Amino acid sequence: MNIKKLFYIISIIFTFFIIPKMVFSQTFDTPEVYIVTVNSMDLCEDAACAKYVRLGAISKSFDIASAAAAGDVGTYVEEIALEVGKSYTHARWNLNRAMTVKGGASVGGGVTCSTAANGTAGTETVAAYTAGDQTEANLALFMVDLGKLANSGGPVASDYTSKGVQLVSNDFPSATTFDYIKELTSTYTVTEEVPVISMSFNVTDNLGIGYNNSGSASNGVPNNNCYYWVEDPSPIISIK
Repeated sequence: MNIKKLFYIISIIFTFFIIPKMVFSQTFDTPEVYIVTVNSMDLCEDAACAKYVRLGAISKSFDIASAAAAGDVGTYVEEIALEVGKSYTHARWNLNRAMTVKGGASVGGGVTCSTAANGTAGTETVAAYTAGDQTEANLALFMVDLGKLANSGGPVASDYTSKGVQLVSNDFPSATTFDYIKELTSTYTVTEEVPVISMSFNVTDNLGIGYNNSGSASNGVPNNNCYYWVEDPSPIISIK
């Protein structure tokens, strides 16, 4: 068995492009700040990641929105052993469900919704929310449980699973983190060469914004308040 021990430098490359919107969206903004936390990253031999090798297990945060398109904003380094000749078809990431975001947009009726320092952070069951017409600042958003977004029946399971988010019995298996499994752009077979592993996230129009004017609280969001959610950052990986 030919196993080569290498320092794999995983360059985190962030690119920006539009992704499909969830069906319960009201309006969208491209955030000025979008901080995600990567906890681990795996290369997998199969779609279920039953067999995998861990590339990194360091919790590290990246502000996606601060990087220039295709700019290298950091590295994710581990010393790992890969078997030469073994092939990998998928990647898996573990990310925090909480993501710090800054942005805002008009929702009509003379109301502008902006994430704000005096806003209420999101949780598993209640979307982050603020009063209207606030000074824009960072706010902690959350990937809420199914059916917990205000003024809608969403998100539904397919909103998450269609993008690679791993649910168990239509629920997040963790209150704080979640896994993605994504197919690589092409199968990677280990050689003697040290690969460059590029990871990208979507961010354009990634901040969802709504306004609850239903006359009463909706899924924990008070009446006449703005609420926010994030379209998942959908990491994409390529190996050269």
